[in-house]
Amino acid sequence: MRRPRHFTVMLGATLALAPIAATAQPLDAAGATQCSVRGWAKDPDPKGTNVRSAPRADAPIIGHLAPMMRITRDDTTGVEFDIVAFRDGWLLIQNGSDGGLKLDAAHDADGRGWISAGLVGTQLRTIAFRAAPRRDAMEIAHLIGDSWGPDSVKVSAVHGCQGPYIEVTATPIGGKPVRGWSYKPCSSQLTTCDGGMTE
Repeated sequence: MRRPRHFTVMLGATLALAPIAATAQPLDAAGATQCSVRGWAKDPDPKGTNVRSAPRADAPIIGHLAPMMRITRDDTTGVEFDIVAFRDGWLLIQNGSDGGLKLDAAHDADGRGWISAGLVGTQLRTIAFRAAPRRDAMEIAHLIGDSWGPDSVKVSAVHGCQGPYIEVTATPIGGKPVRGWSYKPCSSQLTTCDGGMTE
């Protein structure tokens, strides 16, 4: 007796999908430094930002961040998120604002994924800019002037994070770029951070 043709097609489709499910990569967070800071996506790619399963450029893509949105002729904003870990120039993120972080079915429940630190922006809110991620570390810059504070400082690069500190290259008003650590940055893009601190 011949099998119905639709049975053969369905069986073939099921077998074809089996290897895909078997090769789904778990999220790699081994050896990462834990963080508790905020940032936003500043990737200029109109397709948005790839989110990966591990902190490397050849890791499987498990999701995307929405592209930056133009608010006015001069202003754009990116998806804001929590940064929960750092490893090898990559940041592990979660809780994208306004549904802007979309992950595939295998990673949606976990809610986290890796993006390059070079595609992340943040806003500083503390005056002290330190040599290490500790309150007693040497202050290498004092981010305040007669008419400006830490939220006026341009952050040109995010390098990493540890606990509530973020490591960035920042340029004080009228000064030169300096690399250091700042306490509890925020992800505000069009307004200043709430509750500026002196830590």
